[in-house]
Amino acid sequence: MRALLVAACLGLSCATALAADGASLNVIGYSPDSRYFAFEQYGQQDGSGFSYWQVFVIDLKTKDWVAGTPVRALIEDETAKLSAARAKAYEQAATVLKQTGVSEPATIIAANPTTEVVADRSRITFDRWYRPMGATPSTLDTTDMRHEISIEALKLPDPKGCYDADGPYYGFSLTLKDLKLGTSHAFYKDEKIPVSRGCAVGYDLAAIVAPAGIPDEDRMVAIVGVYSRGFEGADHRFVAVPFVLSD
Repeated sequence: MRALLVAACLGLSCATALAADGASLNVIGYSPDSRYFAFEQYGQQDGSGFSYWQVFVIDLKTKDWVAGTPVRALIEDETAKLSAARAKAYEQAATVLKQTGVSEPATIIAANPTTEVVADRSRITFDRWYRPMGATPSTLDTTDMRHEISIEALKLPDPKGCYDADGPYYGFSLTLKDLKLGTSHAFYKDEKIPVSRGCAVGYDLAAIVAPAGIPDEDRMVAIVGVYSRGFEGADHRFVAVPFVLSD
């Protein structure tokens, strides 16, 4: 079926049928003590069209994946719906989600989905708490907790298995700026490109997530979008980087 579709596209515009794979993001939530954070990404693979669903659970203290994750489910049938991949992933992830107690909701306090047209995908500005009538650049005052996170691509040695001709390849660093005080500091910096990212050629900032309500420990998460070489172009996936505003 896939081969027939490729043949049918010769000489025609098939951008909507054959394109690079941009995963969708969904935040699952936190554990009650805000130590564990879970999110998922899902979509249909470029090239094969197979549905996939992946669940990640992160220990925000150790800043590493929880044992048993990521859970990666793939339905090797191009006619299968995403719901089939979701059911398979949740069956595998159920034990880890129960053990870590991920049951508390999260709040997405800022987001830049790849389908939203924005002037600069390398930074994201946010208020930590709700502001009546919405936050605007002119609403900063002395009581605010307004911050900006920016991402910078770092040229690093090529990951194993990536072709030099398809590069260059990049890691990234993240900087948190307190807009009220005018101070900033880097809270994350790659020393090398993890194999799990594939052949990463670029990054953007996808979202800023926080525990819902008023948490005992306010462990926040920056969701970074990773562009890596795929079968039909640069695919888009997500990684989560924890931070706290008091750092």
